Amino acid sequence: MTGQRERAYASAVHPSAWAALLERPHRLSTVVVVLGILAPAFSTFITATVLPSAIGEIGGVAIYAWASTAYAVGSILGSAGSSVVVRRSGMRRAFLLAAAAFVMGAGVCGAAPAMPVLVAGRGLQGLGGGMLIAAAHTMVREVFPEVLWSHMLATISLAWGIAALGGPALGGVLAGLGLWRMAFWAITPITVVAAALTWRILRTVVRHDAHATKVPLGRLALICASVLSIGAIANTQATAARLALLAAAVSAIALMLRLDGAAPSRLFPSGMLSLRNRIGTGFWMIFLLGMSTTPGGIYVPLFVQVLHGISPAAAGYLYASQSLSWTAATLLSARVPTARVHRAIALGPLLTASGFVGLFLTIGSGPVPMIAASLVLVGGGIGTSWSHIGALILSSGRAGEGALTASMIPSTQLFAVALGSALSGVVANAAGLAGGASRPATALAGAWLYGSFVVIPLAALVIATALAAGRDRRPAATRS
Repeated sequence: MTGQRERAYASAVHPSAWAALLERPHRLSTVVVVLGILAPAFSTFITATVLPSAIGEIGGVAIYAWASTAYAVGSILGSAGSSVVVRRSGMRRAFLLAAAAFVMGAGVCGAAPAMPVLVAGRGLQGLGGGMLIAAAHTMVREVFPEVLWSHMLATISLAWGIAALGGPALGGVLAGLGLWRMAFWAITPITVVAAALTWRILRTVVRHDAHATKVPLGRLALICASVLSIGAIANTQATAARLALLAAAVSAIALMLRLDGAAPSRLFPSGMLSLRNRIGTGFWMIFLLGMSTTPGGIYVPLFVQVLHGISPAAAGYLYASQSLSWTAATLLSARVPTARVHRAIALGPLLTASGFVGLFLTIGSGPVPMIAASLVLVGGGIGTSWSHIGALILSSGRAGEGALTASMIPSTQLFAVALGSALSGVVANAAGLAGGASRPATALAGAWLYGSFVVIPLAALVIATALAAGRDRRPAATRS
């Protein structure tokens, strides 16, 4: 098996495969996939850059984190629901529907007179963005030969890197000119071009099944309801109401797990929540590290503009440094010998926790380069572990659950991001940010936010340490 994997990898990295992506049969398809990823990717970085300018005009700092929470919740539904749309209507219509939802959401955000409207637009954008990302991955499988799949996935990663470099610059320029609304509309041409090319090149590969199995939207809705309930706690004053929302969140998750366990078509693979096997430890680490991405991405651009007076573009690049360091660490960690993979898995959460400690110490007092270094530690730690955890999960699925296990990696990440966004809002508002983004309130909120979130990567470190101890936790069905 190891030899087969090495030969497959060697074939995937051969330079001729890269050239094949630019040949006539695949050229337009490659462009469509890249554009389909660039639209939601640019949206992520541009929005983080311009949101502080938006609240300066339309207010709504108390629900600041909801812009990210709504987008993440919409992405969960969009990414899961896209498979049903593809099977029932074909990939062309699925891609066009996703593009339409994304563009409509961007239009709502750009025209928003108040923060609640912008949050609603972000939810619609998330629905379209999740569908675009899922449709792009589906297109890789449907349109390209198997020998090019690895290269197309690497191309998708490159698209995110391009967005991380260009998004903050574009958003920062527009925000500096007072044109933050234009930042949302600026992504529209990318989406429209992708949709037009999709309509052209997918004429001969449209396949649909009117009797396709339904995605468990009811269980997904329960997940989203739990995240929304937690997010609502941040803007609820009465103690009884907060307890009711917490109870609703717990009840929604419990009901979802019960329904999923009895469903013939499961949403989660067997043993995912158990720390007694490898797949359980892997998914908990994806969940915890996914949550760790949120407080830096959501609040750092706001905090550094209020506390240190830096420009919107510079604030956006501070946020992007977390993503870029994630990518760089992933590439470097891929070179780790197999015998030391467990050390890399344990090192990642330790680096991320160190980054949160650095943010706790520097977010209020600076200097800004130390804040940047702390964000690099957060992202670099996640990247050090991420690909190895993913490989562990894929190798640990039970018989007959391989595809389900693989698909749950991005779904778990999206849920973790949605929950982390909601919890970030709860902590920041409880620390005083709900009363306005004054310097004292912002500094206190930053200290509480990053000081409390350090617990999350530390929990991942405990799990990783147990995993590195060498215990065999594979499900019995996978042992040989």
